[in-house]
Amino acid sequence: MRDWVKYLDKELAQEIVNRTMTIINWNINVMNEKGVIIASGDEARVDTIHEGALKVIETQVGFEIGTAQAGQFHGVKAGINLPITFHDKVVGVIGITGAPLEIRNYGELVKMAAEMILQQAFLIEEMQWDERLKEELVTKLLDGMESFDSLYLDRSKRLGMDLTIPRTVIIIAADDTAKLLKALRLKLSKDDLCVIKNQYVILLKRVELKNGVWNQFATISELERWATHLEYYEGLAVKFFLGTYHSGLKGISIAYQEAVHSLKVGKKLYPDKTIYFAEDSKLPIFLSQAKELGLAVKFGTYIDRLKQSDKKGELLETLLMYVEEDGDGNKVAERLFIHRNTLRYRLERISELTGKDPRKLKDLVELYLSVLQDRLS
Repeated sequence: MRDWVKYLDKELAQEIVNRTMTIINWNINVMNEKGVIIASGDEARVDTIHEGALKVIETQVGFEIGTAQAGQFHGVKAGINLPITFHDKVVGVIGITGAPLEIRNYGELVKMAAEMILQQAFLIEEMQWDERLKEELVTKLLDGMESFDSLYLDRSKRLGMDLTIPRTVIIIAADDTAKLLKALRLKLSKDDLCVIKNQYVILLKRVELKNGVWNQFATISELERWATHLEYYEGLAVKFFLGTYHSGLKGISIAYQEAVHSLKVGKKLYPDKTIYFAEDSKLPIFLSQAKELGLAVKFGTYIDRLKQSDKKGELLETLLMYVEEDGDGNKVAERLFIHRNTLRYRLERISELTGKDPRKLKDLVELYLSVLQDRLS
């Protein structure tokens, strides 16, 4: 049987005293299941035995004590003592000090107030417990349990977590994580799940599927709206790191790892971006993972040679723009605001310094990999 008594501790008892004494102008005592006064408007009475309370606990009904009777009991003054009932169990006693004729009309009111405060405290703790359990279950999803047994699935169902809903994982970063989480809760749908892990908000976001394919545009568009709102109304500059969508429970941990690598890579390669998507960074993520596994191959010292002579960074900028525009010279020159002849000169200069001609696909790939490795180091 559950121990309901533990909810009536000194802190909560004092809250009952403080709140009920604002209702009536009489002293209030709260006694525990052993008849000990654990809170009172009269501090001198705290931690003393109240024999009247012991009688209430024994009989399970209220007990009035007149002025003449008070001397017959230890630690008792004239007043009314009523049981505090919680889940059909007497867990304590609430007493009002005063002549019974003057305070009798207040008795049930004070008893009801005490029981409501106790019930409220219990519900808050239950909600907090459910929230902690939900966070534990979500964390297990992220970590990729070897198997999801019936107990895990039953707990998830009890907490209203529908694990059949398609979700991807998004890591959200901001300077004030607590403020971010509070603001996000107003935007999340009932099917979104989130926890705080390593100072980041980890969001398991419901996604839209069309013929089994994730509608990435819908998710990214929503994140863009969130970013704008959070910055404008909350003063929070946020960054989102997305994994992709994978079906099944195991897919959550895969998406989470993708989001983690997106975070590691995105911060180094694209520090000014707001949304980092693993799908757009497969090559640098591959290099990052290979390095972690000790499988990285050094793609030459091309970038080192380039840096030595490229003090203004023009050649490196040109190389990266050349990759971004798929070798289209007209677009590269236009975006860099340079003449085609200047572009031709820079590409030739890169070739001279590195021994790799960026106009040849194989050489361009090796140059680009060298740049990525340098930036990820």
